[in-house]
Amino acid sequence: MKIKIYSLIIVSFFAINAKSQVTIGSLDAPHRGAVLELRSDTLGFLPTRVELTSLIDPEPLPVHVEGMIVYNKTENVDKKLQSGLYYNTGSRWARLSATLSFTENWFYMPPVEFDTSDPSDKVHTMKLYERYIEQLNSSDNVKASKGAPVKALSVIPEAKDLYYYVTSYDDKVFEILSIDENGNMEYRVKQKATDDTFINIILVEK
Repeated sequence: MKIKIYSLIIVSFFAINAKSQVTIGSLDAPHRGAVLELRSDTLGFLPTRVELTSLIDPEPLPVHVEGMIVYNKTENVDKKLQSGLYYNTGSRWARLSATLSFTENWFYMPPVEFDTSDPSDKVHTMKLYERYIEQLNSSDNVKASKGAPVKALSVIPEAKDLYYYVTSYDDKVFEILSIDENGNMEYRVKQKATDDTFINIILVEK
């Protein structure tokens, strides 16, 4: 009798695993392209509700898992956390917009001056992150719209929260050597700048 019971359990196990697509809320088969489909005319999907500690740390999950989606209950402006849906990139959390589309924040580097008066093989360093903070959060000579805060950014990203790109530049004047994860750009000046010299730098939130 025990042999028959064990055999039935084994057969049931293989039958369950053989069905790779599942519908919850109906006995009908799910959409051909879905591994899981939820069906209801009166109920919604409720994801796990957690309290994230920061965008960088995986907590309360044990590790970062790319594609993971949770509903965050934590409100912490200093750590850029708001209540809402978040997805995991594999290395950090990113908030989904109100339309549930992936959001990506990018902006041009504020104006900075490059000294090109002494062309040479000398390697120069432009600290993009530091200059970015100075430009956007300086109260000196800043003009703002009525009701705007003194600082342009109420929440300041950390240096490693950004990607740094030089999208185009005058390669007759500049030789871009490298940009590290803290926004320190090394470059050489090949010749003096002219009225047409340019360099475009953008910053992207991770």
